[in-house]
Amino acid sequence: MAKILEQEKARVLRKKGLSIGNIANEIGVSKSTVSYWCRDIVLSHAQIKHLGKQQKTAAVTTLLAYAERRRRDRISRTNHLFKKGSLDVGKVSKRDLFMVGLALYWGEGYKKGNDEFGFTNSDPETIKVIIRWLKDIYGVKKENLILRVSINQLHKERELIVVNYWSRVTKIPKSQFTKTSFIKTASKKRYLNHNEHFGTLRVKVRRGADLRRRILGSIGALGNNCI
Repeated sequence: MAKILEQEKARVLRKKGLSIGNIANEIGVSKSTVSYWCRDIVLSHAQIKHLGKQQKTAAVTTLLAYAERRRRDRISRTNHLFKKGSLDVGKVSKRDLFMVGLALYWGEGYKKGNDEFGFTNSDPETIKVIIRWLKDIYGVKKENLILRVSINQLHKERELIVVNYWSRVTKIPKSQFTKTSFIKTASKKRYLNHNEHFGTLRVKVRRGADLRRRILGSIGALGNNCI
């Protein structure tokens, strides 16, 4: 008797235009059972259109919920890996700093041409590390550093702002900055925030030829030991 009543209720709800899934949830039976009970019921065009909209909305909602779960999982995984990476480093020794500086200079430092020491980068943290490396490893004082900003000519009106920025980053007075180098080629890169671009900074050491030779010798030895 109960099944007959459930079947009749299902048929009534289906004739009103409810979806098979909604009816199954309402009555507490499987969707396949509801589908079987209502197999001979023909819905109107309006009812079919309405169900289509509902199903589309439900699909979008499900997709968004899935995307949000994925986003939360990604953030959680990223935070976990960042924390793990931080613990991997531990306390940085002087030897560690020495090797980090060599690797950075190997990648971004002057190695050809004249004998001057030069290092160029756009990342402020990298510049800070190089300056500390010069001080702690080789005893180079800040007053013996010469800095130069390079930036596209599109930013010429921001020259003072940019120089001030690098002066704050390095804690080196503007008097130790040489004339800004403006890149005259058309920039292929369009920055979303024009006012947050600060070009690159070159760090040179006064009378740094012997220092560069020493550093290149260390880099050569490092390369030979890593092969």
